[in-house]
Amino acid sequence: MKKFALLSIVALSGAAAFGAESDNNCPQADCKQDKACCKEKCAAQNCCDDEVYELDIETITLEAANGDPIAQYTIAWLTDTGMNNVPKDPEKAKEMYAKAVPGLEKAAADGDASACCALANMYATGKGVDKDEAKAKELMQRCKELLKAQKEQQKKADDASADGQKM
Repeated sequence: MKKFALLSIVALSGAAAFGAESDNNCPQADCKQDKACCKEKCAAQNCCDDEVYELDIETITLEAANGDPIAQYTIAWLTDTGMNNVPKDPEKAKEMYAKAVPGLEKAAADGDASACCALANMYATGKGVDKDEAKAKELMQRCKELLKAQKEQQKKADDASADGQKM
């Protein structure tokens, strides 16, 4: 659950940075503002509920202190936005974003889609880095490619598992 919540923060913050319409916070691009469509596609994730996720800030903070770049980014984003009952402090968030950059860059170079998305958001908004829309678009494209490859790999694994069960 924690990993999903962190990835949701990254995805939603990335979508916001690129001007995605997000009245219903639906991560399904084809749903647009159709809440019924979103509920059908995202029911297991509860992404369309009007409730805000209550993240385990203590665990995320510990992971951030241990060097997890996605956790560092998440804490920075929460501090920047004031979400999840985290006191809003843009100056502290700026420092936290900058601290997350080296780990995110390494993770992105290693093929972590979430890190690519987080960095794309940071470059699109100029948080923790100099604003660079070209780099933001490049990172978001890389994120899309990595997610597509992960999806294809998962489908192959699912197909192989289904074939193994038939025997």
